[in-house]
This record gives sequence, structure tokens and C-alpha cells, in this order.
Amino acid sequence: MKKFDLRTPIIYVLIFIIMVLLIVLKQQDDQNKELALKEKIGKLETKEKERQDKVLPEAPAPTLRGKIGIIIDDFGYRNDEISDGFLNLDAKLTYAIIPGHTHSTSFGEKAVAAGYEVIVHMPMENTGRTYGEEEFVLMTYMDNETIERRVKNAFLQIPTAIGLNNHQGSKASADQHVMSNIARVLKEKKLFFIDSRTTGETIAETTMEVFGVPTARRNVFLDNEDDEEKILKQLMELVERAEKSGAAIGIGHVKLKTLHVLEEEIPKLQKKGFVFEFVSNMLH
Repeated sequence: MKKFDLRTPIIYVLIFIIMVLLIVLKQQDDQNKELALKEKIGKLETKEKERQDKVLPEAPAPTLRGKIGIIIDDFGYRNDEISDGFLNLDAKLTYAIIPGHTHSTSFGEKAVAAGYEVIVHMPMENTGRTYGEEEFVLMTYMDNETIERRVKNAFLQIPTAIGLNNHQGSKASADQHVMSNIARVLKEKKLFFIDSRTTGETIAETTMEVFGVPTARRNVFLDNEDDEEKILKQLMELVERAEKSGAAIGIGHVKLKTLHVLEEEIPKLQKKGFVFEFVSNMLH
């Protein structure tokens, strides 16, 4: 009886395994080729898109229609969602802080850290009753030393401030004695002054010019009336002045309705070509 020869079936099995391996390798090779082809196509498409992007002209920036400086007065009293809301406005705005309040120093630090400009909102004597900040308010009967000391103390309390405007002050801003003493301090410290123009009798701006202190004036009050329609109307007046003269400065206050109007209108005005600028860059 012949012995069964195992070599033949083993050879067939090996041939079968080899064929299966060849088929698998062929499939993998085809897949690799397909992936490589897709990668090449993807690179070509990317290069074509980049070429088209370079060829297509960029959208032109809106033509500059005017510079708008906005000062918001009366920070220092509060630390809430309203004051924080002003720190979220996407524009170069200037914030005026009254010395002598709980949040005067801390808000100045927060504002500068958030990218805004800070000035001292200096309390000054009115023709009528003068309110608040007894340690800082500038009265016409005070001597030179007292006025200068109070102005310097205000900057010590708000060290982030780089300038000053008047809080109230319808009497003091018309007084040469008061304004000359303020000017001497600002000149010494190389700071600037913005005349809020709370009276038509003001001599603040002209006094600063005599002493060589960089200065400017307020053109429009935004929110003497706490009504959004009226605030918007005043803002549009400021816009018209900026377009006509090239630049204009408005003053508003830390009020919810003022915040709402600015939140709504600033992006629209920027798209139209109006630029919001720190008042420190709008001086003469």
C-alpha cells in the first residue's frame, strides 16, 4: 500500500495563501494609490484657492468720515453690570473717574487693563449748590496751595489717569485763579485738560493754552436727558459735527440707556467710516 504524499496538498495550501496575500497586498496598494491621489488633488485645490484669494481684490476699508472722541463721566461711584458694560464696548473711549469714591482707584485699573483711557473727573465749584467729594472739590475761595494739593491728590488716588476734565464747575471753570493753579499742576505733570464746558463763561481752554497744556473742548453732551431717543439724537449731532469738522468730542455718563445706545450705534458708525479715538489724540 502506497504512503499518502502530504507534499502536494501542502503545496496547494501554500499557493492559495500566497494568492490571498497577493490579492490583499494589491488591494492595499490600490488604496494607498487612491489616498495619495486624493492628497495631491487636495493640495492642488488648496493652491488654486490661495491663488484665487491673491487675485481677488480685498474689500476696501471704508473712507474716513470723521474722528469721534467720547468721554464717559462719573465712574467711581459704582461697580456693577453697568460700569462693567462700558468695559465691553469695542472702541477707543475715555473714562473720567471722580476721586474720593470706593471704586475710584480700582475702576481706573480695570479700565486701563481693558484697553481704555482714563482721566480724572475733577469736582469743581458750581454757580449754584456744589455737591459731594469735599476732600477734592476745588472752590474759588481756596488758596493756591490747597488747589494744587487737591489736584495732585486726585492723581495719586487715580494713578492710571493721564489727563483731567471738570465735574460740574460752572463757577470754578470761569475763575482765573482756579484754572491757573490747575494748569500749573498739569503742565508740571505733562498731562492734558478737556473743558467740559458746563458754562458759556468758561476760561478753562484758553487758560490751558496760555500755560502750554494740551487741551480740547466738549462739543456735545449726549445724555443730559436720560432717554434713549434723545441720547441717540445727541449722538447723531456729534457724528454730524465730526463729519463736518473732521473731529468732535462728546461727553456722556455712566447710565444704562447711554450704554445701550453706544452698544447699538458704535458698530454701525464704524462700518460707515467713523473712527472712535482717545481724546488724548485729539488735543491742540
